[in-house]
Amino acid sequence: MQRTQFLQEHNLSNSQMMSLFHLLHNKSVSLNNLAHFLGISNPAVSQLVEKLVRSDLVKRIPNPEDKRGKLLELTEKGKELTQEGKLVNHQLGLDLVNSLTEDELPTIQKAIEIILGKFNPDYSQRKNLH
Repeated sequence: MQRTQFLQEHNLSNSQMMSLFHLLHNKSVSLNNLAHFLGISNPAVSQLVEKLVRSDLVKRIPNPEDKRGKLLELTEKGKELTQEGKLVNHQLGLDLVNSLTEDELPTIQKAIEIILGKFNPDYSQRKNLH
């Protein structure tokens, strides 16, 4: 199944799916945190979250550090859907890698090494030691 098909079948936008993944990896998240992660305004993230709550994918829970604030967590349904989405993404990655030719693989590998080196200077140093 393609990612687009998965999103359409579950009536989700890409931003909503990214929100679910963020919640999966970060347990309880504030609206501000999610807005910052997505790079959108608080009113926009509130609308996005409201749809996820109505779909029973996300729930609001009290923030123990701020009595007026709420945190967001995945519901069981949200966890199941997000795990399914991870499998779709994984399959998409496998399909992409399997579509590469033998000639393309070294170029892709070099590009990945450059990117990893930019994000993690230790990676470049370890790579040069081998």
